[in-house]
Amino acid sequence: MCEVCLEVPVDSTRVGERWRVDPHELGRRGEAVAQRSLLARGWQVLGKNWRTGFGEVDIIAIDPDARLGTVSLIEVKTRLEGDDGEEILPEMAVDDRRQRRYLNAANLFLQANDWASVVRFDVIAITVSKDGVAHLHHVKDAYGIDG
Repeated sequence: MCEVCLEVPVDSTRVGERWRVDPHELGRRGEAVAQRSLLARGWQVLGKNWRTGFGEVDIIAIDPDARLGTVSLIEVKTRLEGDDGEEILPEMAVDDRRQRRYLNAANLFLQANDWASVVRFDVIAITVSKDGVAHLHHVKDAYGIDG
């Protein structure tokens, strides 16, 4: 379920009518859009690109509306709109392997931060339209311990 759906002008990160960047740069820009959106909605961002032996967590943040001690580990997926206008769902790229990686990272985070009691897994899916607008879908609690 999409908790937050926004259209965000991509301003200075736009090149011409559309981002013309390699996939790594597209992901970096998507993470920047996601972070700005979280901060604008009152979230506290604790970290970005947290690397573990299991991989990287894009954003670690606290939702102001969540129960005290709840931390969100957020996977950001960014895609360009298809040439035919078809919307590609970035959230579909969060497969079982990525979910397991986040579950393992969550255990490490809880061990290292005794103030945190609950970890939630969110997905922020961003589709960049041909006119350079980022369509952001924030799915809170996208998956749990059982995937």
